[in-house]
Amino acid sequence: MKSKTKTRTFLERAAIVLISTAVAAWAWLQFGSFSTGSGEYALARVESVQGEEEVQVVAAEGSTVTNKYIYFSASLLTGSFSGLTVDAVQYQDNLYYVVADAVQPGSRVVMIKSYDHYHGEDMWQFVQYDRIHYLLLLVAAFFLLILLIGRSKGVATIYSLVLTVVVIFTAFIPSVLRGANIYLSAILVCSYTIFMTLLLLNGFSLKTLAAIVGNLGGILVSGALAYYYGNLVKLTGVIDEEFASLMWLDGVSIDLQAVLWGGMVIGALGAIMDVAMSISSALNELALEMRERSFRAMWRSGMNIGRDAIGTMTNTLILAYIGSEMATVLLLAASGRDLVYMLNLEMIVAEVLKAVIGSMGILFTVPLTTVFSAFIFNFTRNPEREGIEK
Repeated sequence: MKSKTKTRTFLERAAIVLISTAVAAWAWLQFGSFSTGSGEYALARVESVQGEEEVQVVAAEGSTVTNKYIYFSASLLTGSFSGLTVDAVQYQDNLYYVVADAVQPGSRVVMIKSYDHYHGEDMWQFVQYDRIHYLLLLVAAFFLLILLIGRSKGVATIYSLVLTVVVIFTAFIPSVLRGANIYLSAILVCSYTIFMTLLLLNGFSLKTLAAIVGNLGGILVSGALAYYYGNLVKLTGVIDEEFASLMWLDGVSIDLQAVLWGGMVIGALGAIMDVAMSISSALNELALEMRERSFRAMWRSGMNIGRDAIGTMTNTLILAYIGSEMATVLLLAASGRDLVYMLNLEMIVAEVLKAVIGSMGILFTVPLTTVFSAFIFNFTRNPEREGIEK
C-alpha cells in the first residue's frame, strides 16, 4: 500500500513538473525572451595598473576639482572579445560625492568600449565593479539552506521559485512591453504562480485545494481594492522617474496605472500565499488528530491561527515597502515640506496603497481559507481516500 502511494505521489509530482514547465516554456515562446539591450559590455579581470593622470576641472561655482584617470590592463572574460588582454581606463569624477574605488590587480570589473572625449578615441572604460559572482554565491548558499532544511520540499521550492522568476521576466514583462493587457497578464501570472507553487510543494490534496481557494480569494480582493482606490485617489501612475521614463519608450504605449496596479497585486502575492498555506496546513493536521471533527471547532482554530499570522505578515509587508523606499522617506523627512503636501504626493499615496491593500488581502484570505478548510476537512471522513495528507 505504501509503495503504491509513493508511486502515485511521484507520478503526480512528475506530471505537475512537466505541466508547469510546459506552461512556462509556452509563455516564453509566446511573448519572447527578456531583452538585455545591446552594447559592447564585457566582464574583465584587472591584470595590472599602469599609472594614473590627474586633470583639473572647473566646477559650476568656479572652484577647481581634481579628477583622475587610472590606466590599467585587463583580460576580457565575456563577449566577442573574450580572451583578449586590453588597455583600459577608469575615470574618477570627484564632482560627485561618491566615486568607485580605484581598480587593483585581480579586481573583476564591468567595462564598455566607447568613445572617450578626453583621449579622442574608442577605449575600453571602467563602468562598475562586477558584483554578479558575489550574488551567485549568496544565492547558492540560500538554495543550499533550502535543501538542507526543506529536503525534498526544498527541491520543489527552488524549482517553483525559478519558474516564477522565469515567467515574470521572460513572459510578463515582455508582454507588457508589447502592449498586452496588463491587468489580465498580472492575474494570469499570479494564478500560475499559485497553482504551480502549491501543487509542486504539496501535490494534489485537500490541503492544497484549500490554500489555492484562499489565495485566489485574497488576490482578487487585493486587485479589486487596488483598482477601486487607484481610481478614487486619481493616481496617474507617474510616481517616480522610472515610471515617467516608461512614457517615452519608442514604439510602445504603456498604461502606467495598470503597471502600478500589477505591482501592487504581484507584491502582495507572497504574503497572501504564506498565510493561506499556513492555515490550510495547520487545519489539515488538526483534522488528522481530532476524533470528533466539527465545523465550529475547526473554524475557531483556523481563525486563531490566522490572527497570529495577520500581525506578523502585515508587519512584513509594511516594513518591506518602507525598507525599499528608505531613501525617499529620508529625503522627504529632511526636506521640511508641509505634512499635508507630502501625504498627498503620488509616490507616498502609492506606497501606502501597496502596504495597506496587501495587508487587507491577507485579512480577507484568513476567513476565506478557514471557512473552506473547515468545510472540506469536516466533510471528509476518510483521510486516506479523500486526500487529507498524513
